[in-house]
Amino acid sequence: MVEFQEILDKIWFIPGKNKGRYPFANSLFINDRKTLLIDTGAGRRALRKLIKQFGQPDFIVYTHAHEDHISESKLFTTTSRFIHEKDKKPAESRPELLKLYGIDGKEIEHIVNAFFESMNYSPLKALKIFTSDHVFDLGSIEVKVIHAPGHSAGHSIFKIRGNDLIFSGDIDLSSFGPWYGAIDCDIRDFQESIKMVARQAPNMLVTSHKGVFTEKIDEHLAKFLCKIDERNEKILTFLNEPKTLDEIVSKTMIYGRLPEPPEFYEPAERIMVRKHLEFLVDVGKIEIEKNKYIST
Repeated sequence: MVEFQEILDKIWFIPGKNKGRYPFANSLFINDRKTLLIDTGAGRRALRKLIKQFGQPDFIVYTHAHEDHISESKLFTTTSRFIHEKDKKPAESRPELLKLYGIDGKEIEHIVNAFFESMNYSPLKALKIFTSDHVFDLGSIEVKVIHAPGHSAGHSIFKIRGNDLIFSGDIDLSSFGPWYGAIDCDIRDFQESIKMVARQAPNMLVTSHKGVFTEKIDEHLAKFLCKIDERNEKILTFLNEPKTLDEIVSKTMIYGRLPEPPEFYEPAERIMVRKHLEFLVDVGKIEIEKNKYIST
């Protein structure tokens, strides 16, 4: 049975299927004079229960355009749906999303499309946009948008004013660490967004894939942030001798082992490795010789 939790007055945590692990995602629902739902990736059973218990929300806001956060959107008739302007295009177009994932070729697209369909993903329609600092006034509760790029160009978090609660989306404190496997991701932006959340000093952090945190939030954020440096060091150690991009990618130093379907995850591994290499070249820790990378 799906159990909703009222974590603060009028604020409900909606756990995603399989504890919110990808391809599902946790949601947050605010039941004020106006109602608002953050993300629709919790899974069909949870969302049907939500609609039965509370009715259709007045507003749906999305942290970003990735498939695990916008799936099951067809269950909702809400016309006031919002996303950051920088994520609107991939949210409304499957080809645009796949382009960001570095996926091309009909055979791979066929595999990925079947994977997407298994999670009831479909592109969003009639999206409105918000920008950073936009406030949704629900009555006694206000929800403030804070742009927090890195995981995607338009990735945004939501601060519940007066309650010191932040819904941090895919700044998710997972043991995997930050994910930046799309072309519009940015390592430096991600680092700054994590630090920004820490500066907000929330009393409660609700994440898309690891649930609710109320203790040692700053320590959890610091550990999450350190994953990026750990990956840099792992790559640097591997580059004690010249290696091609393909040789580095084949070691799957980010994922360890590619999940199923590998055709979906290999491009993400490649993009993340590229972003690390670009970063390390930029800071002077590696150099390129004849299309091979080596530590300086």
